[in-house]
Amino acid sequence: MSLNKLNAVLLLLLVLCAISVVSSTHVARKLYYELEKEQKLARQLDVEYGQLTLEQSTWGAHALIEKTAAARLQMLTPSQRQVHVITPEGVR
Repeated sequence: MSLNKLNAVLLLLLVLCAISVVSSTHVARKLYYELEKEQKLARQLDVEYGQLTLEQSTWGAHALIEKTAAARLQMLTPSQRQVHVITPEGVR
């Protein structure tokens, strides 16, 4: 009778181990999916950062040109009264 009890205990341990393996595999796959999702987001953010850096350098170059024009050439932005808009109907 003790051999049957031992077999039952071993069977129970085997089933518990199998459930544990299935559970840990599921958790590992779920975590791997999350990792892949976060890496994809990181790549997208890297692309966006590159685009923003390029835009910033473009605007920075414009500001530098304007600053240099004002300092070296003493150029100023015209006032509103000095600006004339030409349309097909004429000057306004």
